[in-house]
Order: sequence, then structure tokens, then C-alpha cells
Amino acid sequence: ASRRASALRLGSANNYFALGSALLDPQLLRGRRRQDDGHRHEQSTTNCWRCAAAAPPSSLSTPHRGFHSKTSILLAPKEQRQHRQSKYRGNNGTIYNNNNNNNRGHRDNFSPHMEKQIREHINSFPIGNSTALSAWHRTAVELVMDLSKLWGRNRQSVSTSPEQLYRAVLLANGLVAKILSVRESELDNVEVDRTLTKDTRHDNKKRKFQTARKLTTELLVQTVALGFSRCDPKIAVDAAHKAQQLLDRLEGINIKYQEIKHVRNLSFNEFDIYPNMKVYNHVLSCWSRSLSIDSEKQAIGLLQRMKTPRNDVISFPRPDIISYNNILNLYATRGDVDSAEAMLNQLEESENEITADVYSYTTVMKTIQRRFLSKQGGDRSIKDPKRAEELLARLVRKYEESGFTDARLCPTAVTFGTVLSLYAAADRLQKENLQMNQSRSWLTRNTERSSQLIISDAEYLGWGAENAERVLEWIIGISERERRSRDKAGSTETNHHTVSSDSNHDNFIRPSVQHFVTAADAWAKARRGVEGAERCERLKKRNLSLFESTGYSELKPNLLLFGAVIDAWARAIEEEESAEHAEGLLDEVEKLFLHSHSSNPKERLSNIVYNQVIDAWSRRSEPARAEQVLRRMKDNYLITNNEWLRPDVISYTGVMKAYVNNPMGGEKALELLDEMRNECANGNRRAKPDTKAFAVAMHACIKSGRSADAERIFSGIDDAEKTTVMFNTVLTGYKNEGRGDEAENLLRKMIALNEEGINNCFPNTLTYSLCIDALSKSKGEDRVARARMLMNEVTRRYRDGDSRCKPSTDLFNTLALVISNSDIPNRENEVLTLFEAMESNGCSPSLVSFNILIKTCSIAEENNAANALQIAASAFNSLDTAGFTADSVTFVSMFRAILNLMNDSSEKIDALAAIFRKCCDGGFLNQHIINILAEGTSEDELHSITGISTRRGPDELQIESVPNSWSRNASIHVV
Repeated sequence: ASRRASALRLGSANNYFALGSALLDPQLLRGRRRQDDGHRHEQSTTNCWRCAAAAPPSSLSTPHRGFHSKTSILLAPKEQRQHRQSKYRGNNGTIYNNNNNNNRGHRDNFSPHMEKQIREHINSFPIGNSTALSAWHRTAVELVMDLSKLWGRNRQSVSTSPEQLYRAVLLANGLVAKILSVRESELDNVEVDRTLTKDTRHDNKKRKFQTARKLTTELLVQTVALGFSRCDPKIAVDAAHKAQQLLDRLEGINIKYQEIKHVRNLSFNEFDIYPNMKVYNHVLSCWSRSLSIDSEKQAIGLLQRMKTPRNDVISFPRPDIISYNNILNLYATRGDVDSAEAMLNQLEESENEITADVYSYTTVMKTIQRRFLSKQGGDRSIKDPKRAEELLARLVRKYEESGFTDARLCPTAVTFGTVLSLYAAADRLQKENLQMNQSRSWLTRNTERSSQLIISDAEYLGWGAENAERVLEWIIGISERERRSRDKAGSTETNHHTVSSDSNHDNFIRPSVQHFVTAADAWAKARRGVEGAERCERLKKRNLSLFESTGYSELKPNLLLFGAVIDAWARAIEEEESAEHAEGLLDEVEKLFLHSHSSNPKERLSNIVYNQVIDAWSRRSEPARAEQVLRRMKDNYLITNNEWLRPDVISYTGVMKAYVNNPMGGEKALELLDEMRNECANGNRRAKPDTKAFAVAMHACIKSGRSADAERIFSGIDDAEKTTVMFNTVLTGYKNEGRGDEAENLLRKMIALNEEGINNCFPNTLTYSLCIDALSKSKGEDRVARARMLMNEVTRRYRDGDSRCKPSTDLFNTLALVISNSDIPNRENEVLTLFEAMESNGCSPSLVSFNILIKTCSIAEENNAANALQIAASAFNSLDTAGFTADSVTFVSMFRAILNLMNDSSEKIDALAAIFRKCCDGGFLNQHIINILAEGTSEDELHSITGISTRRGPDELQIESVPNSWSRNASIHVV
């Protein structure tokens, strides 16, 4: 018993669980008599728990003499324990559901039956009956420890949803709360013996066995606090408050115990209720993950409470580095970089007894990363990656000053990876800003607006990738310096020729293949074309060289690295050869990984690299080559029977995208859709067409003139799965065919579905633009009024808060075309008024806007000729001021306006000659302009305008000699 008591105090939680219940009651031990040659039967065989294992369950109902029938649960063999605890377990005899009987090592969700029975056990808390209370307590302790398997060290083997985990922790919390109530009640009714001359609580030598009788209450509180800290804060919104309540109650019990001078007959002692440091850290962890608005206040308050003793007698554990790291995690969750850095600086002070470790630095870097990558990006700064790199440099410097021996300061792969990820993300964020036409004000936020920070687009592209590659080389250099330092100190453990994959890598700095993947992926997405792809290729070769020279298992090339390089070549669309290069890398990948039978999924060839090569050919509109890669993937699947090599929906969608601009694109898209359905029917569920696949197939049909097929695909999709892209694709077909009525009806259907709660389909600015454009090509007499009504509707939706319906320049241009192509009077004035309204709505006119206005003026009625000519001339002369350069369409419209609206012949010739000189100076002269001038003037007038000789051809007037510079920018050159 003494040995068991020692093991109980010093053992782990599992030891407490295994041994603690055996020492719960002195009566239990007094009734158990051992002999060297076996054990003695107190009564009949069926009443002896050692012999009862072979007896039928009905014989277990009679208790052993000196035993309570419920107090010997853990002393009995396994069969008896399962029988006695069956009321708390499911039908399969365990608190976990196990749907797969062949996989006994895997535990699934804890059973609803147990959840119900534990709640009943909590509610059946006995009052006044010491024997029943003892039995209730033992069962509660075992249930808490059994539940803790759901969030303990081996929780990965337990498949439990976040909701189920939270319910399990709440059950454990209810059980522990009742146990704390027992402690509180016992202290309230304690019998104080005034005759004692000393405090017998601290007589540990004499009370050693009694000290170990119980599974400590503190450990139970610690277990539940750990469970709360591992719950999803979005589901367990009050987890931190509940964990704090448990800690407060445990502290209160301990304080009350300390205030009592002489006690006897207590079932616990000081060590049973003294809060351990782990309890405080688990509660701090709860607050650091909590979404509560007062989480920071509560966490800082608890930290201060740990620092401050209650009085001269009572004090609790002081905070350690884990406590401070929990506070840093709280700042990381909120992206509060300034507070995190302030605490880190405090930990770095030399007089501080607690110093920052690698996790402190890593957490602050993660805080910077969270702010930098936040969707809002309001406080984002171009200095954020540099800021994180400076922290990393400080950590590395401290580690290097320790002679590479202080494991607490050794940067991990995550530490280096955070800085690499920040630089890699900088290019991506810049790309998003450029695509959204947003200003790059974040580049100069919190910095001086100097020429070094105001970077042009061309210079900026690849800035993050270059720095990521630089940091990667820095990591390699640090690793080499550490290796030389350890070799010099006579260490054989880190010799790079003898490193094995089984060695402990946590205490060594080593570059990993993931670091190379991050840098290569940054180059792939840096929009540097062939140069970026070549840099990726160089990184791949560098990784291979290091792996061969060092033998570090962390550097073993994987599919992600090859995938990043293939992706870079796929994006380098300025050269056709880049797609060939991507497919050549696929050959190399197949040689290395096609026949691999590794259990590591990262070393098994999958369809991802094939999809990237398909994307490379799709970007270059080479459908035959893209489909050839698809067939190659299917053939390799049949050879290897590797399920991950089966084509998925991304594979087929990529091939369909390649066919979009092909005349046979619609037909091929329909064939590929049928093939996807067949694959799905044959067990390949990943090939099931999704909304994007349907949208691409519809687009291919529209582009190849098969609108009916696109509508058939659209009608076969459930309304709940229809998206805005699908509606807009069908509207594009209606626009091409001038089906204004159908377009407007489809718009009303989309709005109705959105109002019914289907959020995937909602009208946006493009939707209204396509609908208005369809009306412009229709023959309805009321098309202008209906187009205006749609314009008013989209403007109203935007003013009501729908940002997706923000009016755009293209939308105004579309409505202007409707007015321009109509026969309403004073069209030029209507278009001019519309463009004035465009500016009042925050939209700036484009060159297309000016061209539409000039074109509308060129076809004005005779009675409005003077006004229309004045508007056209004013618009043409305003192009330079607006920052635009006239193109061939502008000059065509201006020539028509002068020919149709000017009556005076001499003025007309002079005006045409002036516009013609501007047209030639800009290099926009084309055959169409020559034909327009020839139709409106005589040959002599044409020669006077152009200054060149002409001759009549079989079909059109031809110019004998024209300088090439006159038509250098024209899409149709002069014949």
C-alpha cells in the first residue's frame, strides 16, 4: 500500500486513475487480505471478486464482505468492471461508438446513452448518506477520467465533433462541480479539535498513506480546464468563464482550508486541493482563445493574481513562461501587434526572472502574420514582414550567443516558415489590390512616404518572392554554422553524414522542403512570367543538391515542390514553350513518384500535378494537349490502381476551359460532362460535376453558339445550386441573340430565388448590364424605358446597401448604347445627360463613353445637327484633358459626324483634313476610314484631305502609297 501511495502521488494522470480508486476507502483495503500462495475466500466463490470473473453476471449482485457493491469497480477484473459500469456505457460496452468492429484501435464519438446516464448520475447526487456519497464519488472520478480521453494526449484517435467535445467537457465539469461541493460542504461542517498542539496536516510522514488515498481534486479541475481550453471557442462561447469558475472555487477551498488551524477527520489534505500551475495555464489558454469581449481583461487579471500573494501565509503558483505565452496567444488571436511586442520586450529584460523562449518569439511573429493577412488589412504595413524578420534575427542571435546549446531558443521550422509566409503573401496581396483597382496606401502606412516605399507596379512584382528566397538562404547559412559549431565541440550527433531520420530534430536548425515550397510558390504567383518560373526551377535544384549533400530527411523533395515549379511554368503564358516545360516536369515526377507505395500521402502521386499541366495548356487555349494529359492520367490510374490518380472535377473543368474559345467547344463540353457522370457512376465521386463545371460547360456552349444546350444544362440544375455566374452565362446568350424579354424574366427569377434565401444567386452589376445590353439589341419599342427602369433599380439597390450592385462605367455605357441605337429624339442630349449622371455616381467616363457620345452625335437628326456637332467636337477635344488617346473607333465616328452634320463644303474639307492629320499622327489610319472618306467626298476632295493619290479597285478605293507609321496602331491596315 505504501508503494502504491508513492506511485499515486508521483505518477501521471493515468497512474492516478489506475491506482487512486484502489485507495479510495480504508474499509476497502481492510477487507482485502492477501496471502503468498493466492487469496482467501471470505464467503462463497460467487461472492469473491477474484473468482467472480468467471461467474455469470447475475452472481455479481451480492457484494463481497467488507465491500460496497459500487466501491470496488476498479479492483475487480475487467469483465466485472464492464458489467458494473454498463449503465453508463453504450450497447457495445464502451463510452465510445465503434461502427467498425475490425478497427478496434479507433474510437468514435462518445455514445448518447452515456451522455444521458451521466446527466442522471449528476442529478442523483446523494445527500447525507456517506456510503452512497463515497460510491457516487468513485464513479464520478472514473467517468471524468474516461471522458478526458476525448481531449487528452491520444485525442487524435478519437473522432469527435466540436459540439460533442464541448458536451463531454460540460459533463465532466458537472461531475467535478459536484465533487467541489463535497469539499466545500466538508469544510463548512469541519470538526475543529482545540486539544491538538500542532497542525497535523503537515505530518506527511505519518499521514503518507492517507495523503494518497484520493485522486486529487486539483487534478480533476486541471483535467476539465484542459478540456475547456481545447474546445472550439465559436461553439464553447462560455468555456473560459466556466474554467475560471472552477479555478475560483478550488482557490476558495484551499484558502478556507488554510484558515482552519486544527482539523481532524477530513477525507483530503492540503495537496489534494492546492491549485497546480497547469490549472492556471489551462484557464489562461481558455481566455487566450475566447471570443468574449472581456477576455483580455480577464486574462491579464488572472496573470496579476498569480504574481501577487494573497497574504503572508497563502500564495499560489507564480506565472511561468507558458503563462506569458498564453497572453501572447491572446494578442495573436486579435492581431494586436503592439501589445504582443511590448510583452516580448518585457520578457527580454535582463532583470526579469522569466525570459522569452522560441514560442514567445514565434507567437509574436504569428501576431504580425495574422494582422498582415487579415481580410480588412486596415493596419497592414509593408514593414510587417521586415518586422517579423527582425524578431527572428534577435532570436537567432541569442541562440547563436548560447553556442547553439540553449534548446529553449532554437528556432523551429514554424518560426522560419512564418517569416517566409509573410514575404510570400506580400506579392499575393499586392496582386489582389491591383485586380480590385485599389490604392496601395497600405504600402506606406505607418512609414515615411519616401521614394523607397512608393514602389511602381513593375518594380514591386516579385518583391516578396525575392525576400523569401533571401531568408531561405539565410536559414541554410545558420544551419551550416550550427553544424560546424557542434562538430567543433566534438558532437557526433549532428554530423551531417550520419544523420538519421530517427534522431531528435527539435534541437537543430534545419531547412525543410516546406521552406523551399513556400519560396517557390511565392515565385510562381509573383507574376514574373518565365523569370519567376526559372527562379522556381533553381530552387528545386538547390533543394535536391542540399538533400544529396546533407542527407537531412526534412529536405527530401516532395510533390508540393514539383507542383510549385509546374504551377510557375503554367502561369508563364508569354511563351508557348513554358507549357511544354511544365509537361516535361510531369515526366520527371512520374519517374520519381508514379510507382511509389509509401504510406506517406505526400509521397504518393496524385492528380494535382496533372491538373496543373492541364491548366497550363488551358491558359494557352490548347484543348487537344489538355485532353491528352487527362487521358494520360486515366491510363496511369489503370496501371497503378492509385485512387488519388483518378481524374476529379478540377481535371475535367480544366479541359472544358481549354475548349471555351474553340468552335467545337460546346460539343466537347457536353461530351466531357457525360464522361464525368459516368466516372461518378463507376465510383469516382470526386468527378461529380459541381457548379463551376456546369458554368464552364455553359460558357463553352454560349461561345460556340449553342445557347439551347446551355439553357438545357441550366434548367437541369437544382435551384438551390444555381449561382450568379450561371445566370450571367445564360444572360450572355440572351444578349448575343437580342432576347431582351427572356433576359428580364431571368433576372426576376434570380431576384426571387435570392429573396427565398438562396444566397448563391444574387444580381450584381454585370447581371443588370447584360440584361440592359440584351434590351439594346431587341426590337421592343419600349426598350429604352425598360433599360432606364433597370438602371434605376440597380442604383436603388446600391443605395440600400447592396455593394454588389454598385453602378459602374460599363453599366452606364451599356445604357448609353441602348439610347444611341434607339429612335428617340435628341439622343445626343440624352447620352450627354447620362454621362453627367455617371460622374455624380462616382464613375469616371472611359474612352468607350466618349466614342459612344461621338457616334450618337454622328447620327443626329438634321434639325439638331449644329448642337450635335458642337457636342461631338467638344467631346473629341476633351480627350487629352481626360487622359485618353483617340483610337480608330473615335476617328471613324468623328469623320461620320463631320460628313453628316456640316453643310459648308470648305469648312468640312478643312475639318476632315485636320482630323485626318491627327489620325495619321496617332497611327490609326485603316481601310475603313479611307472607305468612309471616299463615300462622302469626291476624288479631288479626298486628295485634298489626305494628300495622297488613290485608284479605284474592284471592290473598294485603294491608296497607292501610305507610310507605315500612319497605320502602325490600326487593327485593320490600309490595303
